[in-house]
Amino acid sequence: MMDVRGKRVVISGSSSGIGFETARMLVSAGAEVCLVARRSEPLAEAAEKLGATAWSWVCDIAEEKAVSNLAAELRSRWGGLDGLVNNAGIAPMAGVDDTTTEAWDEAFAVNVRGPFLMCRELGPLLRKGRSPVVVNVSSTLAVRAIPGMAAYNATKAALNQLTHSLALEWAPEVRVNAVMPAVVDTPIHALRGMSPEQVAEMGGLHPLGRVGEPSDVASMILYLLSDSASWMTGAIIPVDGGVLAG
Repeated sequence: MMDVRGKRVVISGSSSGIGFETARMLVSAGAEVCLVARRSEPLAEAAEKLGATAWSWVCDIAEEKAVSNLAAELRSRWGGLDGLVNNAGIAPMAGVDDTTTEAWDEAFAVNVRGPFLMCRELGPLLRKGRSPVVVNVSSTLAVRAIPGMAAYNATKAALNQLTHSLALEWAPEVRVNAVMPAVVDTPIHALRGMSPEQVAEMGGLHPLGRVGEPSDVASMILYLLSDSASWMTGAIIPVDGGVLAG
């Protein structure tokens, strides 16, 4: 049984998509959740939907001072932390030739430096938690790159190695794992100019014949946060409709 009752969990990028669905599942299962994102209005709306055991904190995870301020607030409110889900990310669409230095640096700032800062600054709080766990949201593109997403491919590969490094350094006190989704139907595709029909067409890339839903990935994150996964650390798990099977 995936028991997360009473756990205190921070989720970045949680105003929509996988982050929000993870927060919703955690709250439904009896956890307390801090939702983190850069934009205040959608973040506040997301927290309000979840009720009294969820609260929001505006934070640019790529900024050291902002993450330090988040850590101070968590220390004041909770004193300790039982779970951290590094879900926030951006996915610029460009090959190496067309990727600007600024776009490359921004991708690494959000997708790699952000999780690094969150882990470093919240690490002391995790060590005070109950069976503390970190779950990083990576991508199948970390191990099977596609053309036209050079920066994203590289950042997710880096995030996988950060996961391995933290799992080794923080054992046995803190477990650190990652999930690797393939294409999931989230608002990130609309931000890249894709229609719902175009997203659905990508289902054909997956042996199971459909794109993922946020709940498909959130269910695995919930499992990794629970004590049911107490002998798992350093694992990087595909949740991908079979994409990496071949």
